[in-house]
Amino acid sequence: MVIIDEDRIKQAIEIAVNTTSLKALASLPEMDELELVNIYDNLNPTGDSLKMVLFNVERGTYCEEIEAYMRYHPALKEAEIVFFNELDYGLLRTGNINTAAELSKRLQMNYVFGIEFMELTIGYKNNLIAYGKNKEAFHGNAIMSRHKLYDPMILRLPLVYDWFNDKQKRFGTRIALFAKTMIYDKEIGLICTHLENRVSPEGREVQMKVILEQAEKQFENIPVIIAGDMNTNTFDGSIPSESARMYEIFKSETDRINAPEKYEPLFKLVESYGYDYKAPNLPGKITRRKSIDGKGDLRMNIDWFFVKGMSCSEPAVAQTIFARSELPGLEGMEESEGRQISDHNAISGNFRIKD
Repeated sequence: MVIIDEDRIKQAIEIAVNTTSLKALASLPEMDELELVNIYDNLNPTGDSLKMVLFNVERGTYCEEIEAYMRYHPALKEAEIVFFNELDYGLLRTGNINTAAELSKRLQMNYVFGIEFMELTIGYKNNLIAYGKNKEAFHGNAIMSRHKLYDPMILRLPLVYDWFNDKQKRFGTRIALFAKTMIYDKEIGLICTHLENRVSPEGREVQMKVILEQAEKQFENIPVIIAGDMNTNTFDGSIPSESARMYEIFKSETDRINAPEKYEPLFKLVESYGYDYKAPNLPGKITRRKSIDGKGDLRMNIDWFFVKGMSCSEPAVAQTIFARSELPGLEGMEESEGRQISDHNAISGNFRIKD
């Protein structure tokens, strides 16, 4: 992917200020480019199922620790396909590296990467000022596979929250990343997405509807897996005070974790398109820890597999506070003990294509 020069970025900012951020995005066609790397040629897996993992890695700050979890954690090791959310590409906050390429090399997996956002700030979370410069300044999602990936595409989702107007200023939209691969000599469709958190449940339903409609066209008559951070937090994240209020509400309204379908209409929608969300996901799983000032962590159930034409067994969750005791066979890395390598837990399952 190319670096977009500063003059063109300044021009895009001027367009966004005077018109809309979507018009500015249209002036940066490089953001719709895909990075596809197929350099590993593994044989088809043995047996009749394959392990898939979904992991929101919170920008990919801790690649070494992520690699250790993917190699040694019983729920994650030997994964054939991994869906990664929140990967940085040329951002100062993660050392200006391509984190997708770095993880691909470490895990010996092919990948396709798509851009959600160009970051216009430097730094991290509440500290948005830092010394240095971003390089490419991209942030996005990736699908990794031990088998060849082909027919990739980016689907930009409806803009339900404009990050250009946020404190963490960005150009872009949430995306769904599509690709195909062959497993057991059968073609399957793969979709990695990251729905918007700063919107109501109805806004996420709008985004999911677009994904499902495209999947019907692109993956007709083949098994499909949709994986990603669906941000099914059961409330409207665009309201600044809502997370702190929900910290108290979640204590009594336990169905916000155990049965988020009561609050998030996208679950009924995916079922209407023939997708299963119950078998591939542990009921009541915790996949997100959001720190609430002065209170603790708001724990949520927001990362999901939705599958069609496939069955799933042994759904699992891997906690991502680094613990060597959970990584049998790992040597060293004592300095990483207790480190939060992501604010999301990873999930996995063993998937089998239905006859």
